Amino acid sequence: MVVHLQSRVFYGLKTDIISNVHYISDSEILYPVGNVIALHNVPQYRQRLIRLSEKQQINIISVTHNKKYVAICDIGEKPTISIYDIDTLKRKKLLGIPYDAPDVTRFTCIGFTFDNKHLAAVTGEPDQTMLFYNWEKGKVESSIKVGTPQNPSAIVEVLACNPSDAGVLALGGLYTFKFLTLSDTVWRPYGFSKADNILTCSMTWLNSDRLLLGTKDGKILYLENGDLKNIYKMTDTVFMNLKIREEYVIQASSSIATMDAKEDIPWESNVRCLIAFQRGFAYAFGLRTIIVFEKEGPHKYTKRNIYIIPTQISKQENEDLYQVNSINVNLSSDRLLITTGWPQLFYAKLWGPDLNVDPEPQELKIMGQAWHFGPISGLSVCAWKSTFMTCGELDHSVRLWDFESERLILHKQYTEDICGIALHPTGLFCLIGFSDKLRFMSILIDDLLPMEEFSIRCCKTVKFSHGGHFFAAVNGNIVQIYCTIGFTSSFILKGHTNRVKTLLWSQTDTKLLTLGAEGTIYQWDMTTGRRSAEIILKGIVLHDIALSADEQITYCIADDNNIYEIKDNTTRQHSFPDANMYSIVLGKEDQVLFLVCPGGIILSVKCPFQEPIHYVTFHIHSADITKIALSYNEQFLISTGIDGSLCIWKLIYPEGKGKIGKELTYTNEVLINKDDLQEKIQTIIDLNVRMRELETEHAYKIRQIEVVHNDKIRDIHQAYFEAIEELRDKISRLQEDHKNELNTINVEILKMKEKHEETMNQMETNYNAKLIVEYDKYLALENTMNNVRQNYEKRLEEVEKHGIEELQKAITKYEALLHTKKLQLEENQDEMTQQARVHEEMMTQVEDDADKEILELKTNYETLLHKQKEANIQLKGEAGTLRNRYMTSLKDVEDLKRQLKRVQSEYGYFQKTIQELEKDKEDLKSEINERDITIQDRERQIYELKRTNQELEKFKFVLNYKITELKNQIEPRDQEIKELKEKIRDMETELVNLHKTTISLELQLHELREKLRAARRELEYEIHRNKRCQQLLKRIRVDLLDASGLVQEPQALKAAVTKLYHKYSSNDEFLRSRKADLDAQCEFIKQRDHLERTIASLKRQVFQDKAGNGKDIDKTVEENIILITELNALREELKDARKHIQHMESLLGLAAKDIKPSEAKKRIEEACYGHEQLRTEYRSQMQECQNIIIALKDDMYKLISKLPCEEPETKITF
Repeated sequence: MVVHLQSRVFYGLKTDIISNVHYISDSEILYPVGNVIALHNVPQYRQRLIRLSEKQQINIISVTHNKKYVAICDIGEKPTISIYDIDTLKRKKLLGIPYDAPDVTRFTCIGFTFDNKHLAAVTGEPDQTMLFYNWEKGKVESSIKVGTPQNPSAIVEVLACNPSDAGVLALGGLYTFKFLTLSDTVWRPYGFSKADNILTCSMTWLNSDRLLLGTKDGKILYLENGDLKNIYKMTDTVFMNLKIREEYVIQASSSIATMDAKEDIPWESNVRCLIAFQRGFAYAFGLRTIIVFEKEGPHKYTKRNIYIIPTQISKQENEDLYQVNSINVNLSSDRLLITTGWPQLFYAKLWGPDLNVDPEPQELKIMGQAWHFGPISGLSVCAWKSTFMTCGELDHSVRLWDFESERLILHKQYTEDICGIALHPTGLFCLIGFSDKLRFMSILIDDLLPMEEFSIRCCKTVKFSHGGHFFAAVNGNIVQIYCTIGFTSSFILKGHTNRVKTLLWSQTDTKLLTLGAEGTIYQWDMTTGRRSAEIILKGIVLHDIALSADEQITYCIADDNNIYEIKDNTTRQHSFPDANMYSIVLGKEDQVLFLVCPGGIILSVKCPFQEPIHYVTFHIHSADITKIALSYNEQFLISTGIDGSLCIWKLIYPEGKGKIGKELTYTNEVLINKDDLQEKIQTIIDLNVRMRELETEHAYKIRQIEVVHNDKIRDIHQAYFEAIEELRDKISRLQEDHKNELNTINVEILKMKEKHEETMNQMETNYNAKLIVEYDKYLALENTMNNVRQNYEKRLEEVEKHGIEELQKAITKYEALLHTKKLQLEENQDEMTQQARVHEEMMTQVEDDADKEILELKTNYETLLHKQKEANIQLKGEAGTLRNRYMTSLKDVEDLKRQLKRVQSEYGYFQKTIQELEKDKEDLKSEINERDITIQDRERQIYELKRTNQELEKFKFVLNYKITELKNQIEPRDQEIKELKEKIRDMETELVNLHKTTISLELQLHELREKLRAARRELEYEIHRNKRCQQLLKRIRVDLLDASGLVQEPQALKAAVTKLYHKYSSNDEFLRSRKADLDAQCEFIKQRDHLERTIASLKRQVFQDKAGNGKDIDKTVEENIILITELNALREELKDARKHIQHMESLLGLAAKDIKPSEAKKRIEEACYGHEQLRTEYRSQMQECQNIIIALKDDMYKLISKLPCEEPETKITF
């Protein structure tokens, strides 16, 4: 059966990709590993994979602003951009370069616009071009060449799209920077562009107008609205005010032109990976350092935190590995995610302690699990536990993993090289091969404790037996067998002439197979230690071996792409032509077989072998696989890569074949030191006691605070009563003052009334005088208007009479002309028809005569042809004369039409003038009526105003009296309302202040309690430490007294002193206990953080709804519509073709069904006979006719140009 594999989790990171980490949500991270893009949910330990094609080599990753789509650029002869849906993990679009670019192999930078609809991408050298895609439609909407031919080293490497305008973006790189804006599908540069010597590393938009630009010499350029505003040297900058433009900025900007910018200079303070977020911005400064600036206002930024990358242990001491590759911020803007040259994800929590000036650097923390750096050289799986062990070749580390929970259990770092590892079947012990010795170690809860050492140097191959009572270790070309109980050497297996590559125990532990580098396989009997069999295959190189469950069949894989099945000295060969295998794993029941091929390929082969061999390929690793191992229950497969990647696979069996043999439940027990356990129990008891004490103290303090609080409230109430009495006295005084002010205001009102009456009388007299003047003007204007109206009416009558007479004359004249011309046209047309009829009859007679003469006398063909030509010439002459007559008649008709149009235009002009005059007449009448109406309205308004004035004066006195009474009633009440509102407001402010003081007191109390708790914890720890030190001193004194009794015995004294030295020199127990306490505390903090993060993620998931995508249905519907339209078009074409064939058959007389092929061929030949000759004759005739037509046209144009252009002139006088 063929077993399928499903990846559960894939650990690792590709560090050679630009922008290789992104937050999709606060808990989900996107990063590349192997041949996939991983979407890893860290708190929930879940992973989704976007699988890439096998030959796809990517260099850039970019995510949309709404975190729904990811764009991946690949490298090749024709580079493309693939866009994937993050929800469905499927590819939505494939974008390419729309023109031929043979030298372009990659994109240098890409970026999505803020509306997530467009994608900007810059191609690589030599001719860099910015392509602006509408990726949903899959087309390039616009493009611009961004390279500078004058400077070949000017390369665009960074692109930043504006956060609020899709048509604005910034480009930068080595020796280049420019702003671009889009208008009518054309990109145009604007703003600051004097950047010939700027080495741009990174850039980010603070908002739609402000841009920060980082350079290689440790400076940040601030640009606003496309103009350079400020330059900051980041080694000295702690505070940034974007509104202040200091004097040195001008000098700095002028020094840009003189900057010595060479690519080979090791820039140690470059500003990389600039990123802005809601509360500030962050960037990488040189190697190891990340700096965060916090936003303190619309224009102010303050240096808040400094983070450094923790030191990593490796054989390769390369500082470039600490260079920051990418920085990303989560959606809540409270956490940074960083990647470097190390294959590890680092994170930092933002907004720690407020350190405004020179904050202390903090180390970054590892996100998720700690991964290997470099090749994973060792892999081993146990039977009793769901754990496996790995070791790194370069990072000197041993790691213990759990393949069910997919977590790292234990991480032990060493300073020396680790050659090989083996895990005991119980999972409680292990073997580790160092450069000097092979050590047998016990696996504690948080440490590896050495128990025994064996003098085997650089042991790369070591393996426990299935029962765990023996282990085999390779020492060069010798295999040594040891007992795990007494650590005694049971057997030494000799016989190989070269290094032993592989060890393989049988399932009963009675046999051991060894494979040497020389290509021989030896089988050893483990009861006697003797060689029981040997296998030698000549002419091939063996890579790995496997043994069947019945221990009868040996499988070997060789360099000739074959698997050799060896049983009882007979060899069967199974060929894999497309697979170059180098490792093999066989299941316990011989039903599962996996092969490893170069390039990270795993083959699952159907077992037992059947011709042809069936297998399934799984390709998730992008580099060669170093080790592969099956779990004991054959439900999981672990594979490790040369790039440090690690993949845990789940085996999916066909139905009914999943479980084989007895199920084994895994154990959870771990080893722990007895002293450590007792100390931990004692600390738990002490902490519980301390918790109870703190609770009682807390209750007592709360009671005291409540008493003090009640006393304060009593004092506050007394103060309020005193203040109220004072305010009442003030109110009485203010009321008296208010009455006095009212009396004075009434006196002033009476004076104002008298003045108002006087002014009204004066205005009335003035207004009457003005009305009389206006009425006189109106009478004079009316007389003038009547005179003008009479003059215009007389003129209009004269103009109408004159126009009518002229029109009648022109109409009679041109009607007579038209009648004569129509008669001439009819005569000409009759003559033309007669001539055409005569010409046709003559043509038919000539053709008949010619046919008869051709059939009767072939010899007289030339003479008849000459006559026919003469007849044709005569006919042409007659036709020419007829054409001339026809053309002259056409010219006459056109002249008549032209004259008619001219008369019609003159008539229209007269009509327009009459209409305009009538309009003027109506407008004057309407103006006169409107003015009459306005005069009447004004007179009516004057009368009404006078009447209303009198009535208003009557009401005025009454209202004034009522107003004074109401004011006297309202004002004291308003005053009372204001006073009560002020009292309420004061009481509310006092309550708010009291609430704030209580909160501040509670916070101070909490801080003091925390400090007291920490102080007591330190005191207890010091007391406990003191007790232990005193006990240790007592033991040392007792041992010294015992040793002093042996002064007379030198040998015994020497032995006692050495014993004392070995006993008290290292004091490992004390150090171990202290380390255990610290690790327990760290584990407690980690668990707490983990639980808090899981709660937050679950809350967010409750309120988030992910809408499904129904775009596939729309796509299929559109494709069906297109196919139906194409099918209908093809059917129409088929109908037209059939009709054409039927028409041609009917013309040729081939429509009959019973016609013979010979007869049809004969008819076709008769129809086509003389076809070419007739075609040439008619072509010559047509050419002659065209020449005659051209000559006639020229004559016609000459005659038209000679005609005089007569236009009647009409003069109208008023």
